[in-house]
Amino acid sequence: MNTLRATALALSISLSGAAFADTDGQRETVERLLDLMDMPAMMDGIDAQLDQMAPQLGQQMGVPPSEQALFNEFMSDFMALKRKEMTWERMKEPMVDIYLRHYTEQELQDMLAFYSSETGQSVVAKMPQVVGESMQVSQQLMRDFLPKVRALAESYKKRRQSTDE
Repeated sequence: MNTLRATALALSISLSGAAFADTDGQRETVERLLDLMDMPAMMDGIDAQLDQMAPQLGQQMGVPPSEQALFNEFMSDFMALKRKEMTWERMKEPMVDIYLRHYTEQELQDMLAFYSSETGQSVVAKMPQVVGESMQVSQQLMRDFLPKVRALAESYKKRRQSTDE
């Protein structure tokens, strides 16, 4: 009985060691993938798009013209703080962990193959612009959507007040 337990323990230790080794290999794969995706440059590109959109954001949020300069200063300070606090160095390990949780080794290898290709590198190069333009479309949709949400909220508030009376 003790021999059986010792064998089972040895087997479980050796299997867990193999699992850790595999995770280390997958971690390296994810790190290579994120390097190929050039995440720091992608983050910089998105930040640049946000910088360009900041003045329009104030208008969309209903910032009065008299307060636009103050809002622009706020956005500038916000972006400086974001660049300081939300660095790739801080995000890298959590991102690696997310990829490890959601992708199999085969999926990671397939993504590596794609991002190593000419097409994959083209996607990486164009992604900040694509994200930026997507954000502009979202802003336009929000410009049309927010007044309707405000009207809906006001209607709800009035109905709630009438039921409280």
